[in-house]
Amino acid sequence: MISIIGAGKVGSAAAFNLLRFRISDVVLVDVVENLAQGEALDMMQAAPAIEFDGKVIGTSDFSQIEGSEVVVLVAGGGRKPGITRLDLMNENAQIVKSAVRQVVRYAPDCKLMVVTNPVDIMTYVAYKESGFERNRVFGMGNILDTMRFRSYIAVELNVSREDIRALVIGEHGDSMVPLVDHASVSGIPITELLKKKQIEKIVNSTRTSGADVIKLKGATIHAPAVVIAIMVDAVLRGRNRVMSVSAYLKGEYGFSDVSIGVPVILGRDGVERIMELKLKPETYKQFQNSVSIVKNAIEKLRN
Repeated sequence: MISIIGAGKVGSAAAFNLLRFRISDVVLVDVVENLAQGEALDMMQAAPAIEFDGKVIGTSDFSQIEGSEVVVLVAGGGRKPGITRLDLMNENAQIVKSAVRQVVRYAPDCKLMVVTNPVDIMTYVAYKESGFERNRVFGMGNILDTMRFRSYIAVELNVSREDIRALVIGEHGDSMVPLVDHASVSGIPITELLKKKQIEKIVNSTRTSGADVIKLKGATIHAPAVVIAIMVDAVLRGRNRVMSVSAYLKGEYGFSDVSIGVPVILGRDGVERIMELKLKPETYKQFQNSVSIVKNAIEKLRN
């Protein structure tokens, strides 16, 4: 069983994806009275169409998450047009701390997956507040960025998205680092298929993609929701997927005491291993800048 804390648009869409892909039973929790219950009822009425016989429970009672293998934390204020992820930091930190205390109380053995923005800082807050081993607390950020990166590469080349392989590291924000040198189409480096200006356009579109969606419709929903399902699947089924997640560093890449997007093996124990890539000097400098931005934000939060 998995639990999702936060029954808003992303949380409820993620819950439905978990049912639709037959990944797990779901407990959906929200402090807003009747919201989670209503979402759960709506999903159960759709269950015959997706031929799923599992359970989805909606509740405002945190004790219902007891026994969860994975708890997904989505609760918190979302981005609005003109607002950056970092602008949400102070308000959402309090929400995350409160929710994590409930997780520690009722699901102390779970893997805790953070989606609340700004996700790197909230992952750090959740790790410190929970006292869990670092492999059990990780954030979503860069997998979503990677999906966007792959989509833009596919569109530019007019090829199937399925054949694109890529990674994004760093902050889930404006300083993210799409790894151009590690992106390929069925093993062919994109640097051999695209001109420099095309690649620059793709990288820029990847960095602004979340804000672009928010400007048009007010929120990102479908992409983060399906990424949550992919990550939960990797953990519950022990699939050892190689993905960039926000993880707490203890010397990896030369940095410590920060949660930030790096490639990991994501499996049954959460972050099974952090993979250290040999980055080119220019790329490492971009990653260093991204780490600095997140560390500065954490320091402001402390103060």
